[in-house]
Amino acid sequence: MAMLAALTVVMMFDDVIFYLLFEHLWGRPVGWLNRLIVGILLTLFNLWLALLLIKALKEKPQTGAEGMIGKRGVVTRVAAPEVWVKVHGELWRAQAKETLKVGEKIIVQKITGLLLSVERLEETISNGEHS
Repeated sequence: MAMLAALTVVMMFDDVIFYLLFEHLWGRPVGWLNRLIVGILLTLFNLWLALLLIKALKEKPQTGAEGMIGKRGVVTRVAAPEVWVKVHGELWRAQAKETLKVGEKIIVQKITGLLLSVERLEETISNGEHS
């Protein structure tokens, strides 16, 4: 949240500088109504940018170990005690508490090094990604 506060201060400073230089940029006097309109438009633009930043900060990571958790996939090979699964278009060595069969859908619970901990994906869960 410190980044958001810093960005807000920078945006406000930018607005003030633009407001003060507004008359000099066009080389002719500008009325108070035009300045007010430009100030409101800049404030709305900065609010929109701040909301986009907040949305980006709240999104789940898409890469790395954190991005793998919750991803769905399918079992491609079972060679006890190892299970191989395809997640996000890649083959991974996995382990599961229950016995899995080829073709069963799984969901990633944890990743340790290059080993995924997976669980069988219940059939009631229908919206999600699987590769």
